[in-house]
Amino acid sequence: MSAVPPLEPALRLAVTLLHSYWVLQDPVDQLSVARLRAAGRDLGLAEVTDPLGEPELPPLRELRDRLYAVFAAPDPAARVTRLNEVLAQVSAGTAVESAPDGTLRLTPLPRPGPVGPFAALVTGALARAAAAGGPDRFGVCAADPCRAPYLDRTRAGRQRYCCEPCNNRAASAAYRSRSRRG
Repeated sequence: MSAVPPLEPALRLAVTLLHSYWVLQDPVDQLSVARLRAAGRDLGLAEVTDPLGEPELPPLRELRDRLYAVFAAPDPAARVTRLNEVLAQVSAGTAVESAPDGTLRLTPLPRPGPVGPFAALVTGALARAAAAGGPDRFGVCAADPCRAPYLDRTRAGRQRYCCEPCNNRAASAAYRSRSRRG
């Protein structure tokens, strides 16, 4: 059992970006500048979300797709490899900074442009979550057709579904399947 990654504001912003595409919502792609700005303000990260504009939506979608590939990788080693690839794409290096609790941590330095600071922030948060909890904590929902990414923050580290409705839907389908068999 690995440690539960802390739910820092930047990690919550990363989850907001990742959950802006979900096959169970209509429309499936709900990424918008307004949504990211609102999340940034709510999380105290407006300095990285307010500079984003409509022209940044295509690179934000690309970032979301690259981060999704981290969660969808077939095993922990592949997740780490993909996360490192994304970090290399969005970062111009790393710096050591003090965390609120006084510990030191590595933080990616952003590439220039409006998306750079946002990308470095959310990717760095995912890297810290992987370092704290391990790459086994990253996954995609096991309920068909969902496949939404999730970060397992349960104590046991056994999460398989992105949300309670997906868990309930899968349990109902399993029950119906057992009932039909016998």
